[in-house]
Amino acid sequence: MPSTASEPQALTLYAQMVLIRVLEEELQKLCDIGEGADLHFNKGQEAIAVGVVAALRPTDYVVAHHRTIAHAIAKRVPLEPLVAEVLGLPGGLCGGRAGEMHLSDPPHRFMFSFQLVGTCVPVAAGLAWAVKNYQKTDDIVVVFHGDAATSNGQWHEGLNLAAVQKVPLLLICENNGLAGNVTPKYYQPVPWVEERVSGYGIRHCRIDGNSVQGVYDAVQQVGAAIRQMGKPFFLECMTTRLSKHKQGQGDIRSKEELAELALRDPLLQEARRLGLPHEQSDDVFCEAEEQVELAIAAARGEVVEAGASG
Repeated sequence: MPSTASEPQALTLYAQMVLIRVLEEELQKLCDIGEGADLHFNKGQEAIAVGVVAALRPTDYVVAHHRTIAHAIAKRVPLEPLVAEVLGLPGGLCGGRAGEMHLSDPPHRFMFSFQLVGTCVPVAAGLAWAVKNYQKTDDIVVVFHGDAATSNGQWHEGLNLAAVQKVPLLLICENNGLAGNVTPKYYQPVPWVEERVSGYGIRHCRIDGNSVQGVYDAVQQVGAAIRQMGKPFFLECMTTRLSKHKQGQGDIRSKEELAELALRDPLLQEARRLGLPHEQSDDVFCEAEEQVELAIAAARGEVVEAGASG
């Protein structure tokens, strides 16, 4: 059985989710005034990235889709160069040239992120093949993608490659039931994405993606199996996007619908599970706000008060 995260670790995971939420909110404000360009939001989906990466080794690799900020934060990509990259500044991870959708930080094994939906999967399968056949380690490659990606040809090519070559690839499907503003009836002919995986002979299961503890436990168990058997696994994480798809695009859902969906907010769920008093939760948000403020100032090259730290 997988080990449950200890209370100190659980608090760290909660703080990571809060940091992602606060960072995206502040970056959105900068985009609104023209300091940033494109931005895709993880609001409501933070538990997946945080829970998955917490259950990995630092030497495991991550490949992501266009909704990248949560995965980068979870993989411990430094905050200041991450912010600088999103803002197109020279101090960014990729010199300010890649932007939000093409982040890369190989030293932290956050390898690639991709704009075109589904293209991350065959690349991740190739990376997993290299890990198995050239590096010959028991590290695994994790690739994050959405449910809509499973309707693109690249996704199917990637799964076929992973299955035939028997590579150590963990496919994480963040199933928020939307492709931008398009609903599943237009792109998904089966009730669950995992049904599409069966045809490739890849093991799979479906879990609550809004429970950071549940995600952590599942990936600990699945990751151990991948290391032992060297074969791919598909994990469908059911979640809810609580914001618009991207900067500059509206949302087809009503305020009432979003308010009801917000009851599933993973931050609220985890705070309740941990029994955090409001004061402690507020402190976590305040600390995240300070980190983000300092990172934005440093990315801009502004003077930071003596004694402050990011």
